[in-house]
Amino acid sequence: MDVYKLRPEDAGSRRIEREDFEAQTLRDKPWYQKNGQGEDVQYAVCPACDNPIQIIGLYRLLERIHQPFGRHTGAAIRGLAELDPEERDNCPYFKPRPREKRARRKGLNPVSRKILGTLIEQFDRVVYLLRKQTGINFSQKLLRKMLETYRAERGYLYTGATLLNIPWVFAYMSDSQPIVGQYLRKDADADLMRAIRDMVPGVHISDGGQIGRKTKNFLSLAVCFIHHRESKDREDGRLVESMKMVVSMDADHWVHQKVIPFDHQEFQRLTHIPDEKARRQMDLVEMAKEVLGDLLL
Repeated sequence: MDVYKLRPEDAGSRRIEREDFEAQTLRDKPWYQKNGQGEDVQYAVCPACDNPIQIIGLYRLLERIHQPFGRHTGAAIRGLAELDPEERDNCPYFKPRPREKRARRKGLNPVSRKILGTLIEQFDRVVYLLRKQTGINFSQKLLRKMLETYRAERGYLYTGATLLNIPWVFAYMSDSQPIVGQYLRKDADADLMRAIRDMVPGVHISDGGQIGRKTKNFLSLAVCFIHHRESKDREDGRLVESMKMVVSMDADHWVHQKVIPFDHQEFQRLTHIPDEKARRQMDLVEMAKEVLGDLLL
């Protein structure tokens, strides 16, 4: 992996670079320790699963390796982080693989609790990212339905859910949701708007972007998110995640499809904006608390 964090309780990630790592740790314990052979070894924490990692190549690169990287350890690291084998085995940095959408953790553990807490506390930022990437201005009524579906599906226990991909797994676990009556953003993908106009009989998109009906006839149009994919870039160890957005009339009539990349760094940037500079929508946060908050009690 190409990123790390200092402690399990930290949020977000930092890119693995020697000068930054030294500045953050001051070359002190518990990040600098001796191994059984008396050699200096550097440790940190995986930002996706909270397990300990060893930093490889920080001072001496391996043959054919161009930059340092993190690798999960097989044991707890004293004074730094405990080992959670289930979370490590599920981590996309440890073992990227195709995910079964129904695969769930055994129960609510520290990582899944942190996923839930972050989704609630940062829900307005989650919504901002999804609106921006999909081009759909999900209404509060629809967002509540998505939260209720996420809860029913136990999306926070999905084995592909990490501390880095919270916004997108929320959408992925919201199943199919109707979008007639929803508004398309002004900066929505032109292909999406064109596809709806050209391929959906009886549809009308107002000047303000609202999806409606030309007649009183029933109109079916929904959005869902499928095909969660994850891989590691072979060159730099960067995690690449995506899902597919599908707008359809029914299972046999797809109107539009688009791959949505998971922008981990953008979500991290949003969550680190100081409160005095942030433009928060706390009504969305309160909604998330109403629907999901009791799960953390």
